[in-house]
Amino acid sequence: MIDVEASEWNLDQRPASYRGGVTHRPIRAVTGNTSAREPTAPAKPKSDTWQKLGEAMPRPAPLPVGDYEAEDIGPLDPTNLPLPEAIRRKENFLGLQRKQEVEKNDKKLVDREAAEKLFFDTARDYRDAWQSWPARIAVVMADELKVDPRALTTILNAHVKQHLSELGEPSAEFA
Repeated sequence: MIDVEASEWNLDQRPASYRGGVTHRPIRAVTGNTSAREPTAPAKPKSDTWQKLGEAMPRPAPLPVGDYEAEDIGPLDPTNLPLPEAIRRKENFLGLQRKQEVEKNDKKLVDREAAEKLFFDTARDYRDAWQSWPARIAVVMADELKVDPRALTTILNAHVKQHLSELGEPSAEFA
């Protein structure tokens, strides 16, 4: 059981500025002839009241301090972590973010989209150069070999297309 009058008296004893904030105590309605707008001075609690409160409400156990390993206490719910674990995860994440920014500024990391676009554009340029090569060189080669330029162009185009299709589908051999 809680002694309401003793609790009210204790709350009224707090300073106006409490823990960095301002305390605002609502005016409670008092039974009897006094109006609800008039604050009344509550009575000071009896000395045995606090002993009763201490017996009725057990104190919460303190959280253990130490390293929380996932294998020690099982998988941790990210929405309800112990404070030391939440702080550790936050600091690790912030450290990784700072490391990534430093590496990006030192040109050790590149933007993935830009790198993929550059790789794709370069590969397309090489493919286009290979596809146009037989038409450019077939006439010169045919003149040196004394063969028909149209036949040589057709043969070179077939071999270049075969070569490009082999390059386009590499074998999946990973070491």
